[in-house]
Amino acid sequence: MKITCPTCGSDTNLPDDKIPKNKDFSFKCPKCSALVPVKAAAGPPGSDVSKSNSSAMDRDTSRFPGGGVKQALVCLAPGLGRNRIITGLENAGFTAHTPETPAQALKNLEYYVYPLIVMDEAFDTEKAMSAHMNNMDMFLRRKICLIRIGPGLETGNAMTALTLSANYVVKSQDLELEDASVADSVLSVALSEHEQMYGVFKDSMKAVGKA
Repeated sequence: MKITCPTCGSDTNLPDDKIPKNKDFSFKCPKCSALVPVKAAAGPPGSDVSKSNSSAMDRDTSRFPGGGVKQALVCLAPGLGRNRIITGLENAGFTAHTPETPAQALKNLEYYVYPLIVMDEAFDTEKAMSAHMNNMDMFLRRKICLIRIGPGLETGNAMTALTLSANYVVKSQDLELEDASVADSVLSVALSEHEQMYGVFKDSMKAVGKA
């Protein structure tokens, strides 16, 4: 069976005798180590079901910059700021996943590839999410726009973002201003800047024959 990794796009041929029958399973991509979910094969052993599996994965995973389903992981404590971020994401065409605990957020990251993650200190109290993002393979991390939110941050400060290993930072109080459109503006700027940066990276990799 040929399976396409939804993260890096590489193909893996799995021996039919190693594939569980009539049950879903997953395996680590040999190229990028991302978890690849595979739906139970509908056809007989030996048939190429990569298309049906691809369709199933397209429903369950998001794509990196370039199109496809857009999903965002919102790791924010309940409040006005989170509500406005979720509304802003919906306005931008994203489906927001809102785990209630860092453990749930980390579980989501095992099954989904998010082009956008928004998190704040009030949610990530034990720094579990921060540690996960900092230890992520750079091949994947470069494709994710990470927005960090906190009360002591200056919205849009590039140096602070760099220090926090984030793509964009937002002062939490700014999301509670009377002007509710702040969330829309923040998301628009953060995504635009990340897409430009990622575009430059891809062009550089192509120039040296690595993409």
